[in-house]
Amino acid sequence: MVKALILRGPGTNCDVETAHALRSAGANVEDVYIKKLMESPEILKDFNIFVIPGGFTYGDDLGAGKVMAIEIEKFLFDELKGFVDKGGLVLGICNGFQILVKSGVLPFLDGKQHLTLTMNTRGMFIDTWIELEAPGRCVFLQGIKNISLPVANAEGRVVFMDEKVQEKVVNEGYACLFYKGFDPSDSALHIAGMTDETGRVLGMMPHPERNMFRHSHPEWKRGREGGDGLRIFINAVEYFR
Repeated sequence: MVKALILRGPGTNCDVETAHALRSAGANVEDVYIKKLMESPEILKDFNIFVIPGGFTYGDDLGAGKVMAIEIEKFLFDELKGFVDKGGLVLGICNGFQILVKSGVLPFLDGKQHLTLTMNTRGMFIDTWIELEAPGRCVFLQGIKNISLPVANAEGRVVFMDEKVQEKVVNEGYACLFYKGFDPSDSALHIAGMTDETGRVLGMMPHPERNMFRHSHPEWKRGREGGDGLRIFINAVEYFR
């Protein structure tokens, strides 16, 4: 049985939906609180997939995902790197993506922050459906070229701190998910998601767990059936079979 760990903390609010998505894809799911994992990081060894779901961890009081990012960087980074090196998959959704970036897991898994996710140029929380393109080598996105998902964030804009890092991320396939047409955050190069060198880590701003069913898409009665998000979780589970 493929086992998935969902990381929870103060302010996490998409864990139930994400757990349902993983179970629908065939995984055995367990949620673990951040403090418990910090005390016993060896827990990770029992799992195949590690997921940081969406929410507003610690109220985003120091910036989106920053507090949990510090906890991972200081207390869990080595264990998480070892988890990936041994073949594990890591998924960060929305706040989870922000945490992976600010803890130095993405894009280079080196413990250093090379970019950030900051306030949308519209200066407001944006909740809408968007179209995406998914080129590249990420395990979670195999067989997916185009996908429709909802976004819900105020700090989803990708900003690079160094031009050379931006070139590397784009030219070497680290950027693996792009807004198609409307970009709600005005991200650099319209980036909506990013992977690491192995393709086994994915951070993404859109919410795949919110498009799980035929009727999930707001235009399903007009022939636009939903369910695109489920494919991402199926890819993760099938990777181990």
